[in-house]
Amino acid sequence: MLKVSDWKIWAYTDGSCQFQNGKQEIGAGVYCPLTDSTKFVEPNGAGITNTICRAELAAIAAAITHSYLHIASDILTSLYKIRELIYPEKHRQHIQGDVLKTVSTLISNSRPNICFYKVKPHAGIA
Repeated sequence: MLKVSDWKIWAYTDGSCQFQNGKQEIGAGVYCPLTDSTKFVEPNGAGITNTICRAELAAIAAAITHSYLHIASDILTSLYKIRELIYPEKHRQHIQGDVLKTVSTLISNSRPNICFYKVKPHAGIA
């Protein structure tokens, strides 16, 4: 297990998917322990894009938008999709292509570099 001394400056992202009144609802958030700040995110999914993957990616996009440089996610799939952004042809036809394009643009325009980390889910950080 990796122990990191500056873990409190990281942004922790999470997506959520629930069924309410027979309808799938998604949401997401970004939490930073140092400032104890929480940002709620509306993933804007509809139909087949209304998924937990979209919620997770929207949270990561929000963390980048709020200038976090160390971003932790508990969903490895989202981190793999971001890693694939260096190969645009891999996500051109992806169901969440619009969110991936947003993340790609945000990363490209970010200075300094952004670091992504996979963390254990439900670890009790927040």
